[in-house]
Amino acid sequence: MTAANTEPPGRPALSRVHEVHRFLGRLHEVMDGVDSDRVWALSPVEMAECVREAYAAQARLAELTLALLAQAEVSGVAACEGAMSMPAWLREHIHLAPAAAKREMRLAHGLARHRLVREALAAGAFPPASATVVVDALDALPSDLDPDLVVRAEQHLVGEAHAHDTGVLRRIADHLDEVLDPDGADRRLAVQLARAEALAARRAFCRLRHDETTQTTDGVFRIPLVQGVRLQRMLEALLNPGRPDPIDPIDPETGVRLSAEELRGRALAELVDRIPKGTLPRTGGCDPVVVVTLDLATLLGGLKAAPLDTGDAVSPGTARRLAARYGIIPAVLGSSSEVLDLGRKARFYTVKQRLAMTVQQGGVCAVEDCARPAAWADAHHLHQWQHGGRTDLKDGVLVCRPHHTYADHPDYRVERLRPGHIRLHRRH
Repeated sequence: MTAANTEPPGRPALSRVHEVHRFLGRLHEVMDGVDSDRVWALSPVEMAECVREAYAAQARLAELTLALLAQAEVSGVAACEGAMSMPAWLREHIHLAPAAAKREMRLAHGLARHRLVREALAAGAFPPASATVVVDALDALPSDLDPDLVVRAEQHLVGEAHAHDTGVLRRIADHLDEVLDPDGADRRLAVQLARAEALAARRAFCRLRHDETTQTTDGVFRIPLVQGVRLQRMLEALLNPGRPDPIDPIDPETGVRLSAEELRGRALAELVDRIPKGTLPRTGGCDPVVVVTLDLATLLGGLKAAPLDTGDAVSPGTARRLAARYGIIPAVLGSSSEVLDLGRKARFYTVKQRLAMTVQQGGVCAVEDCARPAAWADAHHLHQWQHGGRTDLKDGVLVCRPHHTYADHPDYRVERLRPGHIRLHRRH
């Protein structure tokens, strides 16, 4: 590890010709005589004044730095020192990350175009971050906008930058139309919001990951703003401490108060449990359900884990709670846990029979190595109905749409491997 170079870069200040070059040399020399370990000796009044002046000096020095960057690009500094571009030069010599180097150059170019912003930053009126917000907003204006309106916009934003932090300033910049053209602002905002809503709908996604070991589901999602606000309101209603059965804010195991995120997690789980049966679209003739298989001993208080149709498992206590809340579909199980009978025979398989097939198949298509959900599958007679097949469980499987096409095709033969599992063979 090499020691940091504490010597001021370049030649001594007095030997430099250009005033900017000389100033920067003197700046290093003066700062060498300042001991930051001594700031404790400042009074509160002096401390406040020093902090304000330090930030103002930082802004003024930033403006000078950015002016140097803009001119360095024009002067070909990067090429003279073997770099492909000024951002590349900044990465090599100043050790800026690529994105940061590009941001610096973008702001340098923006200040060169917008005199009022540059002068305000040079006076230390606001931090460089505010200058970035203003420049980005001005550069986003239509290229054919009246030059007088551009000047008016710059004056307005520079004035607001004197009085507001960057967060507020960014919101003001987002509504710049209301200053430039109040009459047309509402119309343009409506068009902008409609486009944003359409884009939000297209970009929506949800990704879930189930972990049987921890009995948790993690996920990330993105939904449009309106649905997101509705979800927030639902969670807030469930978190209302004034409800008759409020969510306990204290962890019963540790006695520690739950965080806001943990409380929202409990509320989200309760929200899922509260969705009324029959309100969602049916898949494969069934309501969206999770099938839990438990034997009579477990139902009556045994300690055997209960498998789900997804291949995961839950504790017997959770299985009994689900049975109590959502009801029980009786099934007769053979010695190898094969479902023997569910409901009456009919031309089409019943909901109960489809659920039984889902259990047999582990929640997926019956075709070997196919992982498509059984909920999306068609019920298929292994012996075709028109050729004497029966609508019972030993003659039925759930097959996804692509594989169902092959299963019904005369060029393919279906081999039954075991209950709920088949293999397709192409005939020669």
